[in-house]
Amino acid sequence: MDPDTALVNLHKNKRTPMKRIGIAAVLVSAIVGIALGVVYHGYPQAALKAINIAYEWRAGVEAKSMEIDGYEVPYYEGGEGETLVLIHGFGDSMFSFLQTSAFLTEKYRVILPGVQGFGETSKVLDRDHSIRTQVETFHKFFQKLGLKEFYLGGNSMGGHISAAYALRYPNEIKRLILLNAAGLRVPGELPYSHSEESIETEADFDKYLGKVFVKKPWVPGPLKSYLIEKWKENHDSYNLIKEQIRRGQDYLLNGRVSAFTKKTLVLWGRQDRIVRLAIGEAYHKDLPNSQMEIYDPGGHSPQYEFPERTAKTILQFLEFICTLVSVEVT
Repeated sequence: MDPDTALVNLHKNKRTPMKRIGIAAVLVSAIVGIALGVVYHGYPQAALKAINIAYEWRAGVEAKSMEIDGYEVPYYEGGEGETLVLIHGFGDSMFSFLQTSAFLTEKYRVILPGVQGFGETSKVLDRDHSIRTQVETFHKFFQKLGLKEFYLGGNSMGGHISAAYALRYPNEIKRLILLNAAGLRVPGELPYSHSEESIETEADFDKYLGKVFVKKPWVPGPLKSYLIEKWKENHDSYNLIKEQIRRGQDYLLNGRVSAFTKKTLVLWGRQDRIVRLAIGEAYHKDLPNSQMEIYDPGGHSPQYEFPERTAKTILQFLEFICTLVSVEVT
C-alpha cells in the first residue's frame, strides 16, 4: 500500500476519540519523522501535507469546503455534540486549531473554518477583507451549515472576528472564547499596522518566531526556506488586507464589547509580543461576564504552543458552564 493510500485510510478510521488520540500520538510522531526526511529531500510541501493529514486523523476531522458569494470557504469538521467554532488568526490557516481539536472532538462538534484571504481560501485582492465583511461571510457560512446557537472563539484576528460576530449576532453565540485576540486599541499599540519589511532571511524568520512563541519550535532549514518564500509572496496582499481592516467597520471594538453579556473566556500568553497582554486585560475589564486565564510563560498562539493545555482550558470553561464539572488545567 502506498503512503498516500495508507494516510487516507487512517484518516477515515472511525475509532473512539480517546483511543484515536493514543494511537495517533505514535502515528503522528512517525509521520513527522518521515516528513522531515522528505523535507531534506527537497519536498517541504509534500511533508506539510503528510503532517496535516496525520493531525486531521488524530483530531477526527474531515476537510470540506463551501461556496459563499462565489468564493470557496475551506473548513474542518469533526466530532459530535454541541457545536464549537474556532477561527484562526492573521496569516494563519484552518490548520491552526488542529492539534487542540484532538482533545475537543470527543465532546463537541468542532468546526475550523478558513478566513478569506489566508491559507487555502481564495486570494481575490479586490475583495473586501474588513472585519465586518468577514463577520458577514461567516454569518452566511454558519447559516448554510444550519447553526442556530453555538460556541465561538478564535486566536488573534480570529478572536477579533469572533468578538465582532458576538456583538452583531449575540443571540447565536452561547459562549465566547478569545485567545490573544486583536480588536481593541490600548496606548502605544496600532492594530494591523503596515509592515515595511517582509520576512526575507532565516534570521528574519527566527526573529518572527520569537515574537509568536516563548519557546521557539525547531524548523528544519529547507522548510524555513519554503515558508519564507510563501511569506514573501503574501507580503503585499497582507498589507492590503491590513489596510482594508483599518478602514473598515469593526476595526476597533473599544467602547462596544461591554454590550456582550454572555460568559466569555479571555485566554492570553503573558509574553505575547504581537497582541500584548494589556489588550487582553482591556477585554477582561470591558466584558461584564468574563474570566481570564494567563499562561506564564506563554506567547501569541497557545493552540500551537500548548495544544492540550489550551483544550483543557476551553473544556474547563465550557464544561463548568454546562454541567458544573471542571477539568483541571495543568
